[in-house]
Amino acid sequence: MTGEIDTAWELEVAEFYRSLGIAQGPGDIQYRLIILVLAKNGVGRLTKFSEIRNYTDGLIDRGNIGSKMKTVFQLDGLVKRVGRGEYVLTEKGAVAAEFIQKSSNYYSDIKLTREIIDRFP
Repeated sequence: MTGEIDTAWELEVAEFYRSLGIAQGPGDIQYRLIILVLAKNGVGRLTKFSEIRNYTDGLIDRGNIGSKMKTVFQLDGLVKRVGRGEYVLTEKGAVAAEFIQKSSNYYSDIKLTREIIDRFP
């Protein structure tokens, strides 16, 4: 994954999935932003906690991000901690990131379909 992460778009996508009752994974803005930042750097490449915070600070409390890194990402094997505040995305994490990216694409398709239907007389 390359390019910037649009936090407003990711928040909109997360809200859509939460409205469907999906509060984990695609519906969790913390999860979405963390995994996308890790994927942006790539598998096996170092991501610093400060890079993640660049995207999450406006939306999420700092303590929540650290807790999420430990309880979800490390325990599930999505990342490996290699130093203080330094993480590396694993292959398993790359699969999770691809799923999150595809969930964004799906939401985009749904949104477009809704807009087309709304234009019908």
